[in-house]
Amino acid sequence: MAVKVKPVQPTEIRDKKIALDVIEQIRKPIPPSVYKRHEKLKKLIDSMIRK
Repeated sequence: MAVKVKPVQPTEIRDKKIALDVIEQIRKPIPPSVYKRHEKLKKLIDSMIRK
Protein backbone atom coordinates (compact mmCIF):
# COMPACT_ATOMS: atom_id res chain seq x y z
CA MET A 1 0.00 0.00 0.00
CA ALA A 2 1.56 3.23 -1.13
CA VAL A 3 1.14 6.28 1.05
CA LYS A 4 0.48 9.50 -0.78
CA VAL A 5 2.21 12.49 0.76
CA LYS A 6 0.52 15.76 0.08
CA PRO A 7 3.15 18.34 -0.85
CA VAL A 8 3.05 21.75 0.77
CA GLN A 9 1.20 23.99 -1.63
CA PRO A 10 2.35 27.62 -2.01
CA THR A 11 -1.24 28.79 -1.62
CA GLU A 12 -1.41 27.09 1.77
CA ILE A 13 1.60 28.97 3.05
CA ARG A 14 0.72 32.61 3.24
CA ASP A 15 3.40 33.73 5.63
CA LYS A 16 6.92 33.99 4.20
CA LYS A 17 8.50 33.14 7.56
CA ILE A 18 6.62 29.83 7.73
CA ALA A 19 7.72 28.97 4.20
CA LEU A 20 11.35 29.72 5.00
CA ASP A 21 11.15 27.62 8.20
CA VAL A 22 9.76 24.67 6.24
CA ILE A 23 12.54 24.91 3.65
CA GLU A 24 15.17 25.19 6.40
CA GLN A 25 13.86 22.08 8.17
CA ILE A 26 13.89 20.11 4.92
CA ARG A 27 17.48 21.08 4.11
CA LYS A 28 18.83 20.66 7.65
CA PRO A 29 21.36 17.81 7.86
CA ILE A 30 20.79 14.92 10.24
CA PRO A 31 22.99 15.33 13.34
CA PRO A 32 25.61 12.64 14.09
CA SER A 33 23.97 11.88 17.45
CA VAL A 34 20.94 10.50 15.61
CA TYR A 35 23.16 8.16 13.58
CA LYS A 36 24.85 6.94 16.78
CA ARG A 37 21.50 6.32 18.47
CA HIS A 38 20.25 4.39 15.44
CA GLU A 39 23.38 2.23 15.42
CA LYS A 40 22.87 1.39 19.11
CA LEU A 41 19.23 0.51 18.51
CA LYS A 42 20.18 -1.60 15.48
CA LYS A 43 22.69 -3.59 17.55
CA LEU A 44 20.15 -4.05 20.33
CA ILE A 45 17.45 -5.27 17.94
CA ASP A 46 19.90 -7.62 16.20
CA SER A 47 20.94 -9.10 19.55
CA MET A 48 17.29 -9.66 20.50
CA ILE A 49 16.46 -11.30 17.19
CA ARG A 50 19.45 -13.67 17.11
CA LYS A 51 18.75 -15.21 20.53
